[in-house]
Amino acid sequence: MTEQVINRLKDPENITETEQKHVPVIESDDVMTAEGKFKVTVTLGEVPHVMQDDHYIEWIELHLGNIKIGRVELSPSDEKAEAIFTVEPTEEIVGIRAYEICHIRGVNVCGDCGTKAVIMKLKALASCNVHGLWESSKQVEIMSKKVGEGKECRWHA
Repeated sequence: MTEQVINRLKDPENITETEQKHVPVIESDDVMTAEGKFKVTVTLGEVPHVMQDDHYIEWIELHLGNIKIGRVELSPSDEKAEAIFTVEPTEEIVGIRAYEICHIRGVNVCGDCGTKAVIMKLKALASCNVHGLWESSKQVEIMSKKVGEGKECRWHA
């Protein structure tokens, strides 16, 4: 079995016409709180991708780190190449990620309350029936809801 090539934006200063129509655009909050629910919209291309019988987006997937959030199957009859997902980060994700990475470079800890936050990537992957696989990512911060007793959190103050 041959591994498929995954296409990504090569040069943000010189975006090609093909990239404008195929690189997934991820719209989400920049900060998410553990145990919350967050809407993430993935649209194919800054310029809308066509959805025709001979050229269309077959599916769109979304991952948070290495966790698959979901996959939406599309067809030429769909109005646009877009998928809406619900991301529900957990305290476990924050704890595991905090353990896996260096506490100096990847985990923020509030000095007032001890709340932890980790930086993770939302990754979108999509398949065009003509131009293959396309991927993009967006960095998000996942904040723990656990706050130390008797202290008011001033994380983003």
